[in-house]
Amino acid sequence: MATNNIFDPSILVKFANLSLIAKTVVEGFIAGLHQSPHRGFSVDFSEHRQYTPGEDLRYLDWKVFGKTDRFYVKVYKEETNLKAYILLDISNSMNYGSKAVTKLQYGVMLASILSYIMVKQRDSVGLVTFDTDIQEFIHPVSTVSHLQNIFSSLENITPGKETSIGKVLDKISINIKKRSLVILLSDLMDKQDEIMRGLSHFRHRHNEVIVLHLLDPAELQFPFTGDCEFQDMENGEKVLAGTSYLKDVYLKLMKEFILSIRKGCGEKRIEYATTSTDTLFDSFLYNYLKSR
Repeated sequence: MATNNIFDPSILVKFANLSLIAKTVVEGFIAGLHQSPHRGFSVDFSEHRQYTPGEDLRYLDWKVFGKTDRFYVKVYKEETNLKAYILLDISNSMNYGSKAVTKLQYGVMLASILSYIMVKQRDSVGLVTFDTDIQEFIHPVSTVSHLQNIFSSLENITPGKETSIGKVLDKISINIKKRSLVILLSDLMDKQDEIMRGLSHFRHRHNEVIVLHLLDPAELQFPFTGDCEFQDMENGEKVLAGTSYLKDVYLKLMKEFILSIRKGCGEKRIEYATTSTDTLFDSFLYNYLKSR
């Protein structure tokens, strides 16, 4: 797929207006694909019904037309009242950025884009920000004015404290009363068993869960050389280490970390995708929605 600089996070982060960023990315992405990405967030297919003149032609099933010479549309369960919650990790580890964009900035922009998509297709979207506890809980609504409230909240986010993902996910799941789509944006820098336990609670309540794992290029590649001082973003602890010894060990552990999260999500029927914060938004959205 061809990409364009307008989707570059390092360029978009210079604009303070998240509404403009979301609109630019979503409408540009749709134009580039010549189709809507909204179907990537539809819930389960239910049945076919006969086409009524004036309905959206995107939902026509052309395979059925080819076999029967009649027009039928695909109907999805709860397709007009989907509720979505975007859970954004704002802990201090998310404030790391080796280049122009931090993980938190990337997460904020991605949350804005996903919110815009949801409201554009008349679904309800809410926002939950958290670190060691829930910091803000905005319940899902499908109006444009509500979308502006989400943008305003995202624009005013500041990095929080340490991370307690598992505990917070437990707490959030209790507050989601009806079956919903839950999208977690996080670097997942916490105890993996607690994270998976927290995610399991959403599945036990019959929610659809998507985990978007955000990592910095330096976290994936370990480009450091010589003796370096590394500092924990959340507790401030510092360690001086020689990178020639660390690199192979670190990359092995990072690979195992990602594979473990991916495997855990797969076992629990949770969708998982990871991205680097220097990835263009159209590339990430295209590859993710294609995988769905």
